Amino acid sequence: MGVNLLGISSRPPVANKCSHHVKVSFDDLEWDELSRMMDKADATVKATFIKQLIFGRPFKVLTTDRSLAVYCAKLSEFFFQYRTIGVNYNLVVKELRANFTEKKAMTLLYKLEKATIEMVSVMTNVMALSEKFDTQWSLKSR
Repeated sequence: MGVNLLGISSRPPVANKCSHHVKVSFDDLEWDELSRMMDKADATVKATFIKQLIFGRPFKVLTTDRSLAVYCAKLSEFFFQYRTIGVNYNLVVKELRANFTEKKAMTLLYKLEKATIEMVSVMTNVMALSEKFDTQWSLKSR
């Protein structure tokens, strides 16, 4: 640390001090474009961002797809409901065996089996849509 004239410690000296300054003027369209580029690159300091552009240093541009988050949330909710249906399915089968005659239980089980087959087809469609969404999203991230 450095010491000033009063004997109070101050900041340490900078090794490579920036001593040359350049002023750049932008019109409204250029300023908007620069602001958009900074937002995409998630940059907060304009001077650093412009230096990176001038000297060709790499900078990242991250884009977020809100539809992915919504899709994942809905898919999680769907699987939670699917799991709940599975638990209820087991309870229904136990109650059918305990409280109904064999003929009545078989009739109701047949209806339950039809609903299960329909649910499996819906699940197959969901899996196909998920795979399609995954391939489209992975292509966007390249």
